[in-house]
Amino acid sequence: MLEKEMVLAKSVGVQFPENIRVMIVPEMPIPSDPQLKMAGLQTGLLGPHTIGLTLGYSILIRHGHHSTRLLSHECRHVFQYEKVGGISLFLPQYLETIVEHGYNNSPFEIDARVNEGA
Repeated sequence: MLEKEMVLAKSVGVQFPENIRVMIVPEMPIPSDPQLKMAGLQTGLLGPHTIGLTLGYSILIRHGHHSTRLLSHECRHVFQYEKVGGISLFLPQYLETIVEHGYNNSPFEIDARVNEGA
């Protein structure tokens, strides 16, 4: 990450911004496992509209969509991973809130939107 991106990550609460890796991808990867693929598509977590995805300290951004707003949103998810204790503890909680509340109303997504461009 560039220095200004690390400052942005810190501004949304990330403790270790130097660990973040951002990759620009032509399209978001969709799991090959049929059940994971179906779950991702049905919950709205993955699909043709997805422009950003965070897995631990890895942030994927779809080509043509890199912005301060999106990067701060995804960095807030990194903060959430750190706060909970890592990917293995965060993902089950995150997915549960997506199923329970829907993608847009997930408390994790609401928090990330509130902190966009912080």
